[in-house]
Amino acid sequence: MRRGVAFVLVAWTLAPALCTGAELEERTSRAYEGYRASAEKRFLARQHTPATPPSGAIIGRPAAEDGIISIAGGLIHHWLGTCFIPGVNVQRAIEVSRHYDVYPSIYREIVAARVLERGPDKYRVLVRVKDGEGGISAVLDVRSTVRFVFPDKEHAFSISSSEEIREVRRAGTSAELLLPPGRDSGYLWRADVFTAFVQTPDGLYIETETLGLSRTFPPMLGWIIAPIARRFGQKSVVRSLEQFEAAAVAAAARAR
Repeated sequence: MRRGVAFVLVAWTLAPALCTGAELEERTSRAYEGYRASAEKRFLARQHTPATPPSGAIIGRPAAEDGIISIAGGLIHHWLGTCFIPGVNVQRAIEVSRHYDVYPSIYREIVAARVLERGPDKYRVLVRVKDGEGGISAVLDVRSTVRFVFPDKEHAFSISSSEEIREVRRAGTSAELLLPPGRDSGYLWRADVFTAFVQTPDGLYIETETLGLSRTFPPMLGWIIAPIARRFGQKSVVRSLEQFEAAAVAAAARAR
């Protein structure tokens, strides 16, 4: 499942308006890739076990430290979300996850979405996202690869990794401009989403991790921006699960 790429817009919310442009450095890209690879390995290896009994509450919390991890030249935003959906099975959830063309009607942050390439268990998709907080927003074109893994009938994994993220200026106008990747406001340079679907006798347990890479907070303003970014990060992962849950429940009802 792809958490609407908004999935991953846990980046800070005020800095784009307060700072000049930023450029993604090679050292930052390498540090993020190393962190991402380790996080994916841990995610796939661990047991994804729902609470007993499973709770219907959607929970969002930091997946590491306080949700924001400093690396050389940037910040990693790493969040974990969980939910339980009664009466929905793995097959239905995967069908909803793969229906990228209707993502704009599921996720309010997604303006447009289309499939670039389609394989049995691998997709390349392009999604335009508009999101933000506190009156500050960014429009991003995110091209990603999504892999689906099915270890058994009760489990499925979705691994989404951005190939390229381009910030869009004056989106939707005749003067629309796509900025070069990694040379923009630094709102979001990389995005990954790992999702586990676990079938239980009563419904579907979902566990998702979102990772995003942004520029560092501006000097002297980090103490203001960091708490807002953390609240936004938690709210973003919870909201994407809420939206997916509504779509999965509706799909299950139509199938009855």
